Amino acid sequence: MFNLKVIDRYILRELLWPYLGGMFGFMVVISIDPMIYAMKNIINSETRGIEPISVVKWFMYSLANDMIFTFPMAMLLSALIVFGRFSKDSETTALKAGGISFFRLCYPVMAFAALSTIFAFLFGEFIVPYSISRSNQIKRTEILKLLPIMGQENIYIKDSPDRTIHVERADNINNILTNVVISEYDHKTDKLKRRIFAKTGRFVNGKWRFSDGVIMEYDRDMVARKTDEFSVRTIDINERPKDFKRDETTHQEMSMRVLREKIRYAYDHGLTDVTGLLVEFYTKTSIPFACFIFGVIGAALGTSNNRSGAFIGFGISIIIIFIYYVMFSIAKSLGKNGMLPPLMAAWIQNIVFLAASVMLAMRVRN
Repeated sequence: MFNLKVIDRYILRELLWPYLGGMFGFMVVISIDPMIYAMKNIINSETRGIEPISVVKWFMYSLANDMIFTFPMAMLLSALIVFGRFSKDSETTALKAGGISFFRLCYPVMAFAALSTIFAFLFGEFIVPYSISRSNQIKRTEILKLLPIMGQENIYIKDSPDRTIHVERADNINNILTNVVISEYDHKTDKLKRRIFAKTGRFVNGKWRFSDGVIMEYDRDMVARKTDEFSVRTIDINERPKDFKRDETTHQEMSMRVLREKIRYAYDHGLTDVTGLLVEFYTKTSIPFACFIFGVIGAALGTSNNRSGAFIGFGISIIIIFIYYVMFSIAKSLGKNGMLPPLMAAWIQNIVFLAASVMLAMRVRN
């Protein structure tokens, strides 16, 4: 009888080095495009006044966005190589003859995949948003030499289900709003019932003070009548100065916590267009979970193909990941366009590949 604990430790140890090698190899592949961009900027650094160190920093930070895919890719490659070698050296046959099934051999693979999934999730939650934010900041300020935005114009905010705010211009430095229009609607009929016009708005001591304004009331026939004029008036609205700054943060720069807050904010303010945020939110979990699926696929393919050496395994992994990424990109696009539910858009490629992994595992068992 075989000692299962010894076998489990043996498989875990064998998975480690191909996994690390796969991470490095796939990182080299994904770094080709940003490396070309970085080299172009380094070559032209003198004429454009760009510091080469800035380009290097941008390159290092920019890798994190695609690195999240290297975890399932490395898991697939390591399982494929290890189980391919087991099959080639007849170790799998010997273990099966000793009463150890293929599914039992997958236990250490699943344990390794669980660690990979946890690490991939933490990497995507904490490292990726920060790295993307830094790479975008370096690109804007140190490479493209773009000036910071001092003010923004024509901002429209739905403050609540029954109130909207339009601002002609928002001063991002002094937190001053210019030419503000606050429109309030009847909850039952959705008809305009009151509108407040103010020349300026300032945020003072946690409250908005509006100046040089007038309040207009509207009857059922939408006929307006002026009810009040004011020089300075405090009006309670839900927004803070940061809410009048257009959010230039991309979804990739947001963690699940930040995405959850933005989704909750949208729901609380009666906004309905949160489909893109929901797709990104569910994607944060779907990609790390692919480590489990690719672990089983790699083990099954490696067992059924005793010629899966490192180079062949790398090539097979590239093909499988390419198919996965194409499905992922298409489903994500359909989800953001409302053609697929957000959860399905983020997970459909996992469902398809999970079904494929089960079929491959059943075939190897038989």
